[in-house]
Amino acid sequence: MLRIRHITMFTAAATALAAGLFGAGTAGAQDKVTIGITSALSGPLSAPGKFQMNGFRLAEEEINAAGGVSIGGRRIPIELKVYDTRGNPGEGASAMQRLATVDNVPVVLGELSSGVAAAMAPIAEDNELPLILTVPTGPSLTQQGHKFLFRVNANNAQLNRALAEFLGQQGWSPVAFIAWNNDAGRGGVNGMKSMLAAAKDGYVGYFNVGEVDFSSHVSNIRASKAQAVMLLMDEEPGSLAIRQIRDAGLDVHLVGTLAMGSDRFLKRLDAQKLAGMVQYNAFPPNADVPRIKAFSARYKAKYGEEAHGFAAQSYDGLKLAVAAMEQAGTVTDRKAIREALAKIQYDGVIGRVAFGDNGQASPPVYVTQWCEDGKRRILFPESMKAGCGAG
Repeated sequence: MLRIRHITMFTAAATALAAGLFGAGTAGAQDKVTIGITSALSGPLSAPGKFQMNGFRLAEEEINAAGGVSIGGRRIPIELKVYDTRGNPGEGASAMQRLATVDNVPVVLGELSSGVAAAMAPIAEDNELPLILTVPTGPSLTQQGHKFLFRVNANNAQLNRALAEFLGQQGWSPVAFIAWNNDAGRGGVNGMKSMLAAAKDGYVGYFNVGEVDFSSHVSNIRASKAQAVMLLMDEEPGSLAIRQIRDAGLDVHLVGTLAMGSDRFLKRLDAQKLAGMVQYNAFPPNADVPRIKAFSARYKAKYGEEAHGFAAQSYDGLKLAVAAMEQAGTVTDRKAIREALAKIQYDGVIGRVAFGDNGQASPPVYVTQWCEDGKRRILFPESMKAGCGAG
């Protein structure tokens, strides 16, 4: 009996040694790869959060249908560990800490708010955990020297640069603004003023979350004789502001943001109120481009609605995270995955994704315009210009 006990103890010790040598988290021992996801599943940002999660889920489904991550000749399915940050920086920091130290994931993707992303970035850096952003646009996020932070989508400066180039060609002057009274709103105004001469002396009005009356801004825009007004806000206040501007008979060109270029936004307003409005856009879902058409068809088949830029960016983010793990040859070594991300050249549905030294990608940016029939056309860049139904 004693001899059997010694043999059993020796076998257990050998097993423990093997685990220590080869690691319980190596590809050879894992039956799945857990990838961290943060988004706003509830609260005021839950609507765009839905688009973000749709993109992640579609990518997850396709990756697993192909067998998962390919490491050393073996395929390992992925599983998403999702945390709801509710658009709150404290919740985001808590989720990031847990993903880094308790869930021990090799990479984290997501987030919607630049403020939440800013709270998560130092934790990712401290834990040497790659963090891939797919929606936040605050330019400063990739200017803090965080080596483990990457951003798939264009930032505000890139979006504004494309829009300023387009607006500069239109000759609309002066340009007025109604913007969120926060860093994103003020940053957007300052960015456009620095790039667009017609905006330098235009009226600027700020509003706080929850405000629904834009009448004073409408009066001030009328008095300023602005030819165009840019609305730096999301769907809900955007629809209210547009309705009040149109109902007041204010004859101005409307300029919107990413949130105002989808079928979802059209449902908040009738086509006549949106007709002629332009907005920068990261992903025109109806463009006659094979990669865009294919993704849009798969998205509509799964979710029954038009594809959205946030979904496309998030889909690409998860796909390129898997590609980086495959190039690194590991699903556990965070540093190796980070190095693979820094060098990656990934052709996604939003275009070529490659990160600069600061972790920022430079995907294409478009300007689209609402037509009277509720469809959209592509106006910019010139090489992509197309009629109603293309945007």
